[in-house]
Amino acid sequence: MKLINVKGYTTPRSFSGFLIPIPLQSLSIRRYCEDNNYRFNHHVVENISPNTFFVLERVMQEAHLYQAIAMCSLGMLPKDATYRHALLEQCTRAGVSVHFVFEQVIIDSPNDIESLDELLSLTNLAPSDLEQIRHIFDLIKRQ
Repeated sequence: MKLINVKGYTTPRSFSGFLIPIPLQSLSIRRYCEDNNYRFNHHVVENISPNTFFVLERVMQEAHLYQAIAMCSLGMLPKDATYRHALLEQCTRAGVSVHFVFEQVIIDSPNDIESLDELLSLTNLAPSDLEQIRHIFDLIKRQ
């Protein structure tokens, strides 16, 4: 069995109503990798400037170096749908999956990106119920 090489992505900014310290984000990603028998690579940290994603862009441009990118939450993605799609499509075209640890959601195809938009619109209704969000994503993905 081939070991999946995962690059972690963390942010010092708040997301989904939380402000989680970088070491805890990294630990969450590391444990997720251990639980799934993935190889964790050191995480990168986004800059503090609001609404900028320079580090995420770089990680996604270098996606071919990994089999997956992991971050804590869907809330860490850009809010702008066009921008978000471009970043995620860059990964899926390179055969790289994007993992969201808290929600237990994996994006690994263009269809998943479309489902993600529906899911993100629902997270505004119930942002704290991660299990319900995961269940909804599974239902959307099966359609």
